[in-house]
Amino acid sequence: METMNDNQLDRCLRSIGKMCFVDNYHLFANFHIPHEEAVEFLMENHGYKETGARTRVSCSRRIIRNGRVKDALKIIEASGRVPNNVREAAKKCKRPGITS
Repeated sequence: METMNDNQLDRCLRSIGKMCFVDNYHLFANFHIPHEEAVEFLMENHGYKETGARTRVSCSRRIIRNGRVKDALKIIEASGRVPNNVREAAKKCKRPGITS
């Protein structure tokens, strides 16, 4: 497994979008959903262009594979630039059994 430092985590979160990461966490975390299917979902349901959707799926799954989900959720929770409902959703995702 590769390692992801804090700067790389921050860069990935910026590429994904904090709200997108929280709103689509279960899509990204389900590795039974093929990469292409996840990309299509983002394009069809959120209006992202293909390159943006690919980046979001790749970066999200990289965070998950590297075991940095809880760190990402802490960053989102502490962010003053995301709506309160997104911060609350990030808190819920941190509950035991929800994230890896």
